[in-house]
Amino acid sequence: MKYLLLIGSLLFSFSSFAGPGGGHSHGHSHSHSKKSISIEKTEEVGRYHVKRLINSGKIDASWKSSTFDKSEKKKFGKKTEWVVTFDNEKGVKGKKLYIFLKLSGEFVAANFTGK
Repeated sequence: MKYLLLIGSLLFSFSSFAGPGGGHSHGHSHSHSKKSISIEKTEEVGRYHVKRLINSGKIDASWKSSTFDKSEKKKFGKKTEWVVTFDNEKGVKGKKLYIFLKLSGEFVAANFTGK
């Protein structure tokens, strides 16, 4: 788990947070050997990234009390990713936050549009 969290943090440090109206890019990787995380694990990983985004000032602190909505696999071109959704009626920039993860659990992006 520590390895996964470290990878997510490193990936985030080299990417930018996509705010409302912005999408996120889907780079490509030649690594296909990583195992997919379970749907049950996506909520935990998504929650970690919500906290990380709060701590880095990318989203407002009201997201601490957000509720998990759902996790689902979605195709973006030829790539499939986990999309983990959280709801927050008190959100300043948006009421629904989408966390995009590689199937292996690594952070890809986050935004309020789901695209």
